[in-house]
Amino acid sequence: MIRRLPKAKIVTLFITYGCNLNCVYCFEQYKDARKKMPLELAKDIILKEFEVIRESNINDAMKIDLFGGEPLLNFSFIREFCEWLWAQDIEIPYIIYATTNGTLLDAEKQEWFRMHKDDFVLVMSVDGDSAMQLENRGCRVEQLPMEFAHELWPDQALKMTISSNTLPDLSEGIISLRKKGYLVESRLAQGESWKAGDDAIYKRELIKIAEFYLQNPNYLPGSLFTRYYGEVLHDNVPLKFCGTGTNMVAYDVEGKKYPCHMFAPLVLGVDAREEIAKIDFHDPNELVDDSCKRCKMFRICPSCLGFNYFKRGDVRKRDKSMCGLLFAEAQVISAFQIEYYMKKKENLLEEEKVKLKAALRTYKLLADS
Repeated sequence: MIRRLPKAKIVTLFITYGCNLNCVYCFEQYKDARKKMPLELAKDIILKEFEVIRESNINDAMKIDLFGGEPLLNFSFIREFCEWLWAQDIEIPYIIYATTNGTLLDAEKQEWFRMHKDDFVLVMSVDGDSAMQLENRGCRVEQLPMEFAHELWPDQALKMTISSNTLPDLSEGIISLRKKGYLVESRLAQGESWKAGDDAIYKRELIKIAEFYLQNPNYLPGSLFTRYYGEVLHDNVPLKFCGTGTNMVAYDVEGKKYPCHMFAPLVLGVDAREEIAKIDFHDPNELVDDSCKRCKMFRICPSCLGFNYFKRGDVRKRDKSMCGLLFAEAQVISAFQIEYYMKKKENLLEEEKVKLKAALRTYKLLADS
């Protein structure tokens, strides 16, 4: 099994509806620790999904996401499911992973993960320094076994979610983690109550991070700063930024199937499959509101279809309070990429040359706006 599976289908299993934290931006409104996925149901789902891939001309691998809630609340399921699957004769490449807040990663669990570090990836959510973590998640960084996770999966980034309250400290939070050797993948919280002026703060903080990477080339930029803006290069590039409903599927604790985790009852509170079935996730142009199609940003503006449906009842209706922040993000990052890649223009990889071309086009597009 390998970790980099570019043509992999993402299959999410809600293994528990429970969580031991209550993060300020959490979209899971209907947590219930009593609800867990039965092991036999999970086995049946996964074997059927492997059959789907065998017959597919699109996917040739699988990423299995054991999701919550907090998945480590159901660690016995993780252990039994994984050991069962690893004992099967599966010819299709796959990897199993889970995202955890880390607070339940005790010695027993650490020992098991250490034994299976090549077959399982644990992604840890960390929102910055201790003060930022306390603000967003109600726990401190010192409580988390970050060094353990980094030792086992050094190439796996910490997952940082940016709230309005931690936004002013973003650069300090990311740079402090990078200096400790951790990779960081940051993103703005969806559904957050963004305020007037937050876009200027976000731009200021991103510029600080960009300057850090430019002045310290030994630190590889995070995924946000190496994002590919290739959508601006071709008019026929799809406007869909994830595999919701096409390359992604989620099963709730009862085995009901949804386009992604955002459409599950844990989030919506109801079974909305009948209504969701009317949405054509294969036609990207039908997933964008007409008002957004008139914006120069719309081909590079990442939109969460699930959150749009959750908050506004329509996958096309984007959060307009994020427009200024996403514009600032694209401005800073495209400018950063131009300077970053031009500094080593004599030794650019082909992939980096394409990214540079897209960054130049993006920067000009936004400058002309």
